Amino acid sequence: MKFLSIILVPLLFISCNLQAQRGKIKTYMSEDWDYWEFDLGDNSGKIKTYMSEDWDSWEYSCDEGSGRIKTYTSEDWDHWEVDGGNVSIKTYSSNDWDHWEIRGNGFSIKMRTYSSEDWDYWEISGDASGKIKTYMNEDWDYWEIDADLSKLDNNVRMAIMFVPIFTSSIYLRKLTE
Repeated sequence: MKFLSIILVPLLFISCNLQAQRGKIKTYMSEDWDYWEFDLGDNSGKIKTYMSEDWDSWEYSCDEGSGRIKTYTSEDWDHWEVDGGNVSIKTYSSNDWDHWEIRGNGFSIKMRTYSSEDWDYWEISGDASGKIKTYMNEDWDYWEIDADLSKLDNNVRMAIMFVPIFTSSIYLRKLTE
């Protein structure tokens, strides 16, 4: 039995790691919170505000298509929709920027910071799993992704990347006060 566990545990670890998708999100230039580029290995592109510093509406374009992420109602930053509403992004409670839920047809994903004081690390759970974290503490213009996003459609992946982009952007611009 011990022999089997020595063989099976490394194989299980390898098979789990093959499903994880690694990538990065970064601002176009340091402290330019309006324009972001991402690379997920099989999909790369950009996410940017629709008009400079118009925080109610964002556009994305990538290898797999393009679309918009916008507030459900004007200036309600607690509830967003991706590309016409087939994906919803909501905070759990009003102005609770460290706990989000992404929902759509048949899926539910939760995103939370490690703690309400730590904006450097996001955990993804539910119908997707993984983490998004900063490269260095409080360096919110560069993020690393280590998550299993391969089974999700493009709009859901954009929603997952949008959460740390949006929260870091408004937090650094002191728009959360």
